[in-house]
Amino acid sequence: MKICIVRKIFILLAIFFTNIIMAQEVAKVSYWKHSGSSYLNLTQSSFSSWAAGGENSIAVGMGINNIRLNYIKQKISWENSLALGYGLQYQGSKRSKTNDVIDLISKFGYKAFGKFNYAAQITFKTQFDKGYPKYPITPESRYNSKFMSPASGLLSLGFDYKPNAEFSLVLSPITGKYTLVLDDSLSKVGVYGVKPNRNAYYELGTSVTVVYNKNIAKNITLRSVTDIFSNLLRSPENADINWDININFKVTKYISSNLSLQFKYDDDTRNNGPDRGPSLQFKQVLGMGFSYNF
Repeated sequence: MKICIVRKIFILLAIFFTNIIMAQEVAKVSYWKHSGSSYLNLTQSSFSSWAAGGENSIAVGMGINNIRLNYIKQKISWENSLALGYGLQYQGSKRSKTNDVIDLISKFGYKAFGKFNYAAQITFKTQFDKGYPKYPITPESRYNSKFMSPASGLLSLGFDYKPNAEFSLVLSPITGKYTLVLDDSLSKVGVYGVKPNRNAYYELGTSVTVVYNKNIAKNITLRSVTDIFSNLLRSPENADINWDININFKVTKYISSNLSLQFKYDDDTRNNGPDRGPSLQFKQVLGMGFSYNF
């Protein structure tokens, strides 16, 4: 394993333990509420004189699911959620990522009327490590993504309809979307909507964010986050959509299974396959292993 990968794993673990300590401290203050879970998944297979064939492999995945740190006092609220995940698989001499996500949502609210709050929200998404797809953007780089390339998110102002603790609908008539590509080898060819030799692309439009958290059974929790953004200045009919679904199955106190699904469509992102056009992107990660709730 390369040193850079080890460093990133240590960073992830450091973030994990830091959040545990912070969560324990803020629990002493009545205005703060926190929840979340961490996981470590391991998979291994080996073959020796196996007639049907097979290749030795080992996979490891770790992360933090849906850390929520919320502050509520009278008319003021501040809600934060963070998801981190990183996974690697070694099959023979080949190494590949099985998961790689950094996802942050922070929302400030002030009571307006009824079930509505005035809301200001920021979202941030990127990844820890390089991604090597089947069709690379350039033969020189071979990778299509790395930390902060791309990084994207929304800066929005509007109303938050919150009828209960499980559901939130943020309607933002004024939304700025940002996309960053800080890697020079990727930015020089122009990717993810960012023009060649540029590092950032900004859009102005409107957005809708729907968040749903539900304990659907005694040991099963569901979290769904949907972002829809429309650029009012260019092709408003081509909305960007990102839908994340996370289902956690608690088997025992320290054993759990986790299913993560992501559907994504961005008109500015072209795949490098035969059709060379925008398409619906889909990712699914299923794992089982050790877990810790806090």
